[in-house]
Amino acid sequence: MMKNRLHKIFITVSMVMISIPLVFVLLKIKVEPMNPGEKKISLNFKRNFPLKAELFELYCFAKVNVFHVNPIPYSAIDINNGWKFLGNKFSNALSESKGILNFDNNELNTIKTNILEKKKWFEDNNIKFYISIAPNKHTIYGDMIPIAKSNKKTKFEQIDSLCKTIDVPFINLGEYFPKDSIRLYHKTDSHWNHLGGFYASKAIINKISNDFSSTHFDMRPLEDYEIERFNSNIGDLNGMLFIEKNEEFINAKPKFKYRWTEQPKELPIPSPYHFGSENYESRYTSDTNDLKIIIMRDSFFGALKEYVANDFGETLCIWRHNFDKSLFEIEKPDIVLYEIVERNIDVFLTDNFDHAPN
Repeated sequence: MMKNRLHKIFITVSMVMISIPLVFVLLKIKVEPMNPGEKKISLNFKRNFPLKAELFELYCFAKVNVFHVNPIPYSAIDINNGWKFLGNKFSNALSESKGILNFDNNELNTIKTNILEKKKWFEDNNIKFYISIAPNKHTIYGDMIPIAKSNKKTKFEQIDSLCKTIDVPFINLGEYFPKDSIRLYHKTDSHWNHLGGFYASKAIINKISNDFSSTHFDMRPLEDYEIERFNSNIGDLNGMLFIEKNEEFINAKPKFKYRWTEQPKELPIPSPYHFGSENYESRYTSDTNDLKIIIMRDSFFGALKEYVANDFGETLCIWRHNFDKSLFEIEKPDIVLYEIVERNIDVFLTDNFDHAPN
């Protein structure tokens, strides 16, 4: 008798939950107007499904907290020790880091042509051109993921080899990562922490200082920084799973005063622009030397731009990767550095280095 009653209650609750969105549609609650050209027969339902976000959040909450399983493993991989990694939903990050997916010969030839065109233009304009790649979290901590790495080269390794072949300076931003147990990436976020950013900046400055041997660079050892640890509500991977949880944040805070001064923004923001208008441009000046560098960056550069800005007379960071000749001609840099995270490496397949294909 009790079992039948529970079944009836479950069915009733399920029917109520299923019916709520339909009621919202009929009452036109949370329903956006149709765009011109949309067919009425579609009811515009994909966009106007009421309570979609709320129901999905409830689903994720139940999966994580009641059933203790990952609700969306294709987006985020949950490792038992508290670490999370991007899944294949985002640029096939997992499969590419393991070498399961890589560039074919036609794609490599396209990339070679695209990079050589940029290299020639920079050489003709007396600008030193560098390519740098930030390793995926999977690449550095791949042993935590119980999937064997392929014996093929990863896309990261293919670009490294290609740049050596065509004599384009390449910087592996993980080259100086220590091999000990110090944590360089956030556990519940896809990005590195500021300590990882410090070692990435070391890779940049070491490479560039070798090419500009007569120039002074204010490279500082890790001993000149204080390692801070504090709890912070971070984690883009937690966010995908609708988990709100603090994580220990690791920061490298300078014991000295930086030589740079942040300058006002000068550039118009392109339209459309999807990374937040306040992030498009960052500009710094210092008395370290007379070199000017433009860095075409992504979100990973946020953890190292202050370190890098300390080593150049002028630093201009642009959160975009397009090959903007007019920008370079107006700004007249000595150096242009493209910084790209491994999971967005397909950007090199595009002629303008703009948006990576989906």
